[in-house]
Amino acid sequence: MVASAVVAEVHPFRALQYDQTVAGPLGELVSPPYDVISPEQREAYLAASEHNAVRLILPQVAYEEVSGLIADWRAAGIIAQADAPIMIGWTQTFHLDDGSEHTRNTIVAAVGLEPYETRVVRPHERTHAGPKEDRLRLTRAVQTNLSPVFSLYPDEAGEVWSAAGGTRTPRGEFTDADGTVHRVWPITDRAASAAVTAAMAERWVLIADGHHRYETALAYREEQRSNGGPEQPMPYDRVMMGLTSLHDPGLLVLPTHRILKQWTPGLEQSRFSIQPARDLDELLQLLEASPADQPALGLVTEDSAGVLCCPPVSGNSPAERLDVRVLEREILIPGFNADQAKLAHDGLLSYTKDAEDAWGQVRSGDAAAAVIMRSMPKDAVAAVADAGETMPQKSTYFFPKLLTGIAFHALGDG
Repeated sequence: MVASAVVAEVHPFRALQYDQTVAGPLGELVSPPYDVISPEQREAYLAASEHNAVRLILPQVAYEEVSGLIADWRAAGIIAQADAPIMIGWTQTFHLDDGSEHTRNTIVAAVGLEPYETRVVRPHERTHAGPKEDRLRLTRAVQTNLSPVFSLYPDEAGEVWSAAGGTRTPRGEFTDADGTVHRVWPITDRAASAAVTAAMAERWVLIADGHHRYETALAYREEQRSNGGPEQPMPYDRVMMGLTSLHDPGLLVLPTHRILKQWTPGLEQSRFSIQPARDLDELLQLLEASPADQPALGLVTEDSAGVLCCPPVSGNSPAERLDVRVLEREILIPGFNADQAKLAHDGLLSYTKDAEDAWGQVRSGDAAAAVIMRSMPKDAVAAVADAGETMPQKSTYFFPKLLTGIAFHALGDG
């Protein structure tokens, strides 16, 4: 448990949710967050239902018209606001490539907005201005949190999830395109919501996914306050969050691999020892066997592959010890005079979740090199945030994503 001065305000809210008797099955209405949807996927979600949430987060009309669409859906009973504040329980059961099954537990609630400086809500990645301005324009138009921010909290004993208690009969159950089974139910019991609020009251929360959405919510709140909003707490003083324990057995941090369009042979030789690998399987095995307390990177080039290792540097901060930061500090900046954000902006660096895809792009000549990353330990994510540091973008990959459409949070009414 952390010091009592650090207080996360977690509350039930009058969630806007699909009425499946009118709108159709929930599985046809939800979509991933806007920033991971390809144009082809967008068309598929649009075809799934005329009421799919992708129409709100990636609209075909001006943002101002999305507000009218939401009003139309409410008038037609497509979405309806809960009569009283609720929280939402949500489990996601999924399989990894090795066949192992995992279930991640999440509570959706409204969390009090705090600037990062208070250390109540903590970021772990850097953000960029462009996406925030885009989402702020949408938020101004619709006055609604459309997608939950995904956040983590420390809870070794599982007290918060236990506090939610009660009957967990799914209001909606479906399997998404990735094979993840989702089960969601309303937590309507006031005592259970109060117990969750109390259990969260001495914990901080760490943003896992949705930094831009959180910072957009902060900016929107400040705009409303500067426009003379009421002094009492308003819905826009809170943001919709999915909350998962850092110690949840189903919480996994998967790697995101780097693909480079250019490569200078020898960049790695003066800074790392190299263990050659004959193929991708051996490279992944070598990476897995590398000491957890030492930086290790899998490098694939046109004519070679291997694992790069170097001893840890005494005195380095939690962020400086991360593999992704070592890649940037020891290879990319010396070799390209640019960090990952700049290389990605210039089209020289891209990302993939699939190690086979990274290997294949290099071997086919579509890329000059690929860096295969290890999974990041959950305690390393927490240590970086606890030290007040951030990571480069795409340092972590939390699977599965929290979907859009499970609930919406209206900012203009209770």
